[in-house]
Amino acid sequence: MMIERNLIIYPVFIMVLLTFIIMTKMRLIMVKHVKNKSLNVDYFKVYNQDAPEEVDQARQHFKNYFEIPVIFYVLALFIYASNNINIYDLVFAWLFIFFKIIHGYIRITSNNVFARAKSFMICLVCLLLGWINFIARL
Repeated sequence: MMIERNLIIYPVFIMVLLTFIIMTKMRLIMVKHVKNKSLNVDYFKVYNQDAPEEVDQARQHFKNYFEIPVIFYVLALFIYASNNINIYDLVFAWLFIFFKIIHGYIRITSNNVFARAKSFMICLVCLLLGWINFIARL
C-alpha cells in the first residue's frame, strides 16, 4: 500500500507548534517574574544568576525541545526524502508526538518526575523504533 510521503510533515508540524507554544509559555513566565521583580533583567545576559524555580523549569523545558526532537526531525526528513514511507513511519511519528505532548503536560502541571520519565522513555522507544523501521528498509 502506497502512503503519501507528505503525511510525515503533519507530526513534524505539531512538534514545531509545540516548540512555539513552550517558547511562548517560557517567555510569559519570564516577563511575569521580571515585572514582579523576582527576576532581575541582568539574568538574561548570561543566565548564570539564581532565578525562580518556575523560570528555570520553563527554560529547561524549552531547551529540551532542541535535544531529542532534533533526532525526530532528521528521521522525518530522511523518510520524506526517501519517498519510501510506510504505515509504521506514521505510527511511530504520531506516538512520539503524543507522548511528547504528555511529557510536556506533566512538566508544566505536576512536574512529577516519575511520570515525566516514563513518558520520556516511551518517546525515546518510539523514536528508536522509527529509526529501526527506516533503516531496515534501506
